[in-house]
Amino acid sequence: MIFYSKSMIFAEINYHIYDKKLLVIIQCFEHWRLKLKCTELLIQMFIDHQTLKIFMKNKQLSRWQVNYLNILSKFNFQIIFRSDKMNTKVDALIRMLLANISESAQRLEDHFQTILIFDRVDVLSIESKANLYQRVWMINQTDELCSEYRQAMNENKLKFHITKLKNCEIIDDVLFRKDLLWVSENMHTKLLQEVHDQSSIFHFDNRRIIDLVQHFYYWSDHRAAIWRYIRNCHACQRSKVSRNSINELHHSLSISQKRWKDIAMNFITELSLSEGYNVICIIICCFIKERHYVLCH
Repeated sequence: MIFYSKSMIFAEINYHIYDKKLLVIIQCFEHWRLKLKCTELLIQMFIDHQTLKIFMKNKQLSRWQVNYLNILSKFNFQIIFRSDKMNTKVDALIRMLLANISESAQRLEDHFQTILIFDRVDVLSIESKANLYQRVWMINQTDELCSEYRQAMNENKLKFHITKLKNCEIIDDVLFRKDLLWVSENMHTKLLQEVHDQSSIFHFDNRRIIDLVQHFYYWSDHRAAIWRYIRNCHACQRSKVSRNSINELHHSLSISQKRWKDIAMNFITELSLSEGYNVICIIICCFIKERHYVLCH
């Protein structure tokens, strides 16, 4: 006795029971087709589903079933019904202890899976949000420019520099504007670095970073600062495509007509130090591809 076992894919799990039984027969024929095609004897197929006997008669079939029967027509076989109690040998191989989970329960289990594993999330960056707010709070109390703003508010001034003080307030010696914590100038870059570069959000675009910052913090011209920081982010420039409609088309380089009229340069860096040199400058003629190597440091 030989035994063949194969797991169903997700699409096959949703088949009707008679289509599943028919699929099992086809897979067995495909697996042993070299041996079964060579025999002239009648192949007897013992199944525990009596409905499949109808397929041997005239019946209106679906497209899948027509495709199945086209494959089965290449073999000389007969379907014989035999109940589970009579088919003890096959029943002992199929009904294993580990296969006692129903198909419906397995489908439900596939629907509930963990996408973000705890080890793959930057937990430190998430936990540091409160610490970041505390640091901005403390620097706000000691910053010289924030102190000047607080002094101007105590003198009932309506404007200081270019900022209107109408919506500003002082809470526990800390400067706020519309319930948003005022960020001192020396914390702008550090705050954007922690908000934008953390791996749990992986370099959001301008709009999302502005929404995150505006939820807690404020400083003058913060939108321009966020745009400038993201435009200078090396990871964003490499992985994101600019969709600006005013960008011009790229122009191809002119074809050289004379030796050494157009050149290209390249550098080989991070070499081991040799006689005081660790960089090689390569100068290439674009016309004849002749190269010159110059030692640099």
